[in-house]
Amino acid sequence: MLRPLHRKIVSLLLSAVALYFAVAVYCLHFEISRLLFPRTPSFAGSPAEATFSIRSRSGNELLVRHYGQARVGCVVFFPGQHGATAGYSFANYTAAGLAVFAIAYPGQDGASGRTELSEIEDLVDRAIATVGNTCSLNRTVFVGVSLGAMLAAYASRSTKPAGLVLLSAAPSLSVAIRVRLRSHWALAPLSLLPLRTLLTHDYSLVESLRQSPSNQVVIFQGTHDEQTPIELLHGPDVLLTSVRLIGVPGGTHSTTFVLSQKAQLSTILKMLQFGGA
Repeated sequence: MLRPLHRKIVSLLLSAVALYFAVAVYCLHFEISRLLFPRTPSFAGSPAEATFSIRSRSGNELLVRHYGQARVGCVVFFPGQHGATAGYSFANYTAAGLAVFAIAYPGQDGASGRTELSEIEDLVDRAIATVGNTCSLNRTVFVGVSLGAMLAAYASRSTKPAGLVLLSAAPSLSVAIRVRLRSHWALAPLSLLPLRTLLTHDYSLVESLRQSPSNQVVIFQGTHDEQTPIELLHGPDVLLTSVRLIGVPGGTHSTTFVLSQKAQLSTILKMLQFGGA
């Protein structure tokens, strides 16, 4: 028999465990937008030649920064969940005659408000329609990094870009969250939760690309990426057979974009040549 003090300790421990999981369940179901898009209001990237703004009905703002001239075509760039970083340089793109339209999500990089998953697809679609004033979609490639890769893939469903170049991509939102949870000892137990059912929608590459009219999709994935391991993209029913997966030797989650720039540019130019034909 447990003594009263021991029973009280056990009861407190069980209550703490229950609260630990309950808070996680609430956040994953109701606050996922806050987790995916942390606020980074200051912009530390390169000054743009022009900027335009798209707002939702609730006032959340998506900013698009324009770099370079569209002598060859355009790139719509979707950054990762932390927005612009020093690792994102578009100098190679613009030198090759590409105009780059870099998206800043609401609440990040000078854009006001906060990102809501229920709004982001519509905001992106409206931004892409504005890009169409500079480049037709058959002269435009979507480039997405990390979380931005998933957003780019879903954006291609309602449009028809010349192609998709995705980097450091996760096969699905639930898989990305599970890997992240397992990487922290204090959060590892939460990886046992049924994440797919807790999420309002489990966004996935196979779902988005199956509905995408674009048939040119290339993924650059770092061989040393621990946040989105390349092995996860080799699983059954993860990618369509038409998707080309290219390993970037030594690339981590934060360095794959830089290490693959030459190959990215070559891929984009080939997509534009094919798409504009």
